[in-house]
Amino acid sequence: MIDFKINLENNFVSLVQTKEEHFEELYKVGNNPDIWKQHLDSDRWKLNNFRKYIDGGLNNKEGCFSIIDKKINEIIGTTRYYSLDENEHSVKIGYTFISNQYWGTDMNYQIKKLMLKYIFKFLDKVYLDIWKINYRSQKSIEKLGGKKITLNNDKYLYLLKKKVLENITLRQP
Repeated sequence: MIDFKINLENNFVSLVQTKEEHFEELYKVGNNPDIWKQHLDSDRWKLNNFRKYIDGGLNNKEGCFSIIDKKINEIIGTTRYYSLDENEHSVKIGYTFISNQYWGTDMNYQIKKLMLKYIFKFLDKVYLDIWKINYRSQKSIEKLGGKKITLNNDKYLYLLKKKVLENITLRQP
């Protein structure tokens, strides 16, 4: 049985279960319109839309992580597992955003690596839905070894298989 409601951490980042009391700190990061430009829901930075986004994470049966940069001990974004498929031994990772201060760094790599190392103890495949216009996320997942497999409703579906862990190395953010 997979425990999705755990906390994960490495030397760089802590992924802790998102709680209602994280909302204000998350909104300080997420109310930046630049973060959402490559999403179809580009006005997610507005308070009511951001509230719905976070509520979706709080109500997600596979949990939701608040991302904490361990160097500064501050929340810098959120991510989650979702859509567990027990028959296919797969889950999706997504709904991720991080502060634009971390764009171009290895922080997203560290986050995804941590999530993949944990989930591949239990499952064989991880999928990611990435908007066709979200070039940053596409590039990031391709660096991890993700393969683009379909395009549906302006979203690419990427696949990462358990063997991808062999290629994931420890890099400094």
